[in-house]
Amino acid sequence: MKVVALLLAGGLGRRFGEKKQFIKLKGEPLFQHSINTVNRIDLIDRIILVLPEEDLERIKVFSFKPVEKVAGGKERQDSVYNGLKAVKEADVVVIHDTARPFATEKMFVEGIKNVKNGWDGSITGIPARDTVKEVENGTVVKTLDRDRLFIVQTPQTFSYKKLLDAHHKAREKGILGTDDSYLMEKAGYRITTNRGSPLNFKITTREDLILAECLIRKKLT
Repeated sequence: MKVVALLLAGGLGRRFGEKKQFIKLKGEPLFQHSINTVNRIDLIDRIILVLPEEDLERIKVFSFKPVEKVAGGKERQDSVYNGLKAVKEADVVVIHDTARPFATEKMFVEGIKNVKNGWDGSITGIPARDTVKEVENGTVVKTLDRDRLFIVQTPQTFSYKKLLDAHHKAREKGILGTDDSYLMEKAGYRITTNRGSPLNFKITTREDLILAECLIRKKLT
């Protein structure tokens, strides 16, 4: 069974103020940490790395596995779709945001195994630990049942053909989702979960980068 990792590093850094995927963490660009993790996973055959179009030629990648660089799109969903088209042939595809440098090998492997065992997709995440409230126009509408809530992360793993089908249907219907699982759900596919970690956070702000640097230093001591 052929497995491809689709690593997303195509953001333009509008919220962060610069392209965070190229910021150095422990002496390496942020995106390289995800490549390093994937390189340690025997189940994964090759890597598709999605980058901003203007950076395709200048960015150097270090990998033991074959890597193909692909230009991203306007939205995250467009970038994933561009990457899926470049995959061309695979049984399983793993989607991962490289802004999450602390995703573990186990998260990738568990997702792949869930899909191999018959699920259409498997998403990494953790049970909600905080109380979550629905708010409308500044007014609390209701308190959601925390026991039924799951904080979603990446990697997210899917049957390649089914995910490509879900993307095609979303494009036809004008559906825009913040993650690929949403598109799969809208297309009627069965999704399960695999365990994530609070440490698998997404670097979105400068404060997140400070936390990442602290975590790296802690691991080195």
